[in-house]
Amino acid sequence: MARIVRERGAHLPGAARYLVSAVGGFHFGALAQATISLSLTSMNPLRPFARDLGAWVRNRPALARLLLRCMPDWHIHVMVPTVGRMRVRLRRNRSYWLRAPLDLERYPMGMLRAMVRPEHTVWDVGANLGLYARWLVAVPDARRVVSFEPMSANLPELHYNLALGGVADRVSVVPWALSDTDGEVAFQVDDMQSASGTVNAVTGGEACRGRAAVGLPPLTERVTSRTVDAILQQGELPMPDVLKIDVEGAEHLLLCGGDRFFRESQPRLVIETHGLEVSKRCLEFLFDRGYHIAACVNPDWELSRFMRLQRDALNRMVGMYDVTFIAASKNAAELPTRIT
Repeated sequence: MARIVRERGAHLPGAARYLVSAVGGFHFGALAQATISLSLTSMNPLRPFARDLGAWVRNRPALARLLLRCMPDWHIHVMVPTVGRMRVRLRRNRSYWLRAPLDLERYPMGMLRAMVRPEHTVWDVGANLGLYARWLVAVPDARRVVSFEPMSANLPELHYNLALGGVADRVSVVPWALSDTDGEVAFQVDDMQSASGTVNAVTGGEACRGRAAVGLPPLTERVTSRTVDAILQQGELPMPDVLKIDVEGAEHLLLCGGDRFFRESQPRLVIETHGLEVSKRCLEFLFDRGYHIAACVNPDWELSRFMRLQRDALNRMVGMYDVTFIAASKNAAELPTRIT
């Protein structure tokens, strides 16, 4: 079975190869990890079934834990449009094969496409496996990307994917969390999805979203946290022209840690917010410092889901998904007018 599913020598179509490997994982989990090449196109027939099954399982945490324990966490490779081949884990990075990886990135990538210039240095805060770093080099052709990723389990995958894409010479990896604190902090690890890990200050010591969703207790590691202001005052990294921020609820903490920079300089920002209160705090922070805002919003606000926001939007926000992605600039002309 292991010989069948290995990348070299595998002769099955992508979808069939995935099915064989998944079944094999239940019986041959102790074998050496296999590397499987999956075509996004070949996975399309399986996605609706997998998504429906996933939605059903999410409401049954005990069953979800059992299924996740049974699923092998082998390395696989997926082809991502405009980015190329990426290595992910079959279980913890399952979103890469359950759906086309860029489907959920339409709004932040559309914002970045409009705001990043080839001469720019971009801070990719919450780099995860390197999807955005690869995309920032490939599409808007950013001159330099600084990728911040504190979760230790993600760092080898990030380095691998940067090398795989041939962009390691234009991307620097920094193993820090960015928040309002300089020093060592507790970090809630996500070993279920690898994408919802965050600093302890966000969860109050509770498990991150990925583990909590299947009823698992907290899993904590110690990481280095830095503030934007301290990094720039000490000249440790190049000043960013653009920041892409996806830090799982720590967005406002990050902004507060860069208060001087955001007041005195004019970086452009693309922020994914996580929750109603965090969204409000981020918007208020930015409005107070002279930023113009465009955002992905509740379709009840705007059918296209993208619009300019004024300060009175804060009074309108009542749901956690009313505002989810924020584009901010002190020059209104730099904001996208629509997302394509």
